[in-house]
Amino acid sequence: MKRRNFLRSAMVGAAGTAVSASVLGAGRASSSRKQFYELRDYELVRSERQEFLDQYFRYALIPALNRAGIEHVGVFSEIQAEHPARILLLIPYNSGKDFFKVKEEWAEDETFRKAAQKYNSLPADNYVYSRYTTYLLEAFSGFPEIKISTGEPGIFELRNYQSYSEDAGRRKIEMFNREELALFNEVGLSPLFFGKVLAGDTMPSLTYMLSFNNMEERDALWKKFGESEGWKQMEDKPEYANTVSEIVNRFYEPLSYSQI
Repeated sequence: MKRRNFLRSAMVGAAGTAVSASVLGAGRASSSRKQFYELRDYELVRSERQEFLDQYFRYALIPALNRAGIEHVGVFSEIQAEHPARILLLIPYNSGKDFFKVKEEWAEDETFRKAAQKYNSLPADNYVYSRYTTYLLEAFSGFPEIKISTGEPGIFELRNYQSYSEDAGRRKIEMFNREELALFNEVGLSPLFFGKVLAGDTMPSLTYMLSFNNMEERDALWKKFGESEGWKQMEDKPEYANTVSEIVNRFYEPLSYSQI
C-alpha cells in the first residue's frame, strides 16, 4: 500500500487546548448526547522506541480510560514506507466535560500511576517521541457516537476536509448531516466517526474515519460513491458549492491491543 497525502499535525496540546468546558457541552444525561474525540498523533524518534509507547498505552493509559468509563480506545500505526513510525491514539469521550474530568481522575488513580511508572521514568536522552499533537473534535448531530465495525478491518482511512471560511465549513457539515451520511450508508462505506474540529491547525475543518478490509475494497467503494447519482445531484447543489478547499488523508492499521 502506498502512502497517500497526510493530515498535517495540529499544534494543540491536550492539556492546553483553548476550549472551555462550557463550550464542550453538557454531561452524559443529555438525550441528544454527542461524543467528543481526542486524536493524538505521535511522531516517534525511532521505530524501535515504539515498544515503550505500546506498553504505556496497553497497560497504563487504556486501562485507566476504561476505568473512567471510556470505551473503544483506538491505537493505530500509520501505513507508510518511511520511518520512524507515526502512532494515532483515538479517545472517544462521552461528553465534553469528560475530556477534562478524565485527566483530573488520572491524578488520583494509583493503579495508573504505578502502571505508568516505567514509561514516566525514561531518561531525557532516551525519549520515545519528538512530539505528539492533538485534535479535539465534536461529533456530528447526524453521527453522534462512534460506530464499531462488526468485522475485523485491515485498514482505516482518516480524512480531513478543510474549508476556506467558517461558513463554508458549516455548510459542509450540514451537507453530511442532511444527505451525505445517508449516501455513505447506501454505497456501503463504513464510517467510524465524524467530527467538527474544535482545536487544531487546519481549522475550519472536519475529520472522519472509515474502515475497510483492504485497499481494493476501499478504492471500489469510493468509485461507487463518486459515480452514484446521489453524489452527482448533491455536488451540483448551490448551497454546497465551495465548501471544501483541501482534502488530506492518511491510512492506518490497528495495533494488536487496539479496542477498535
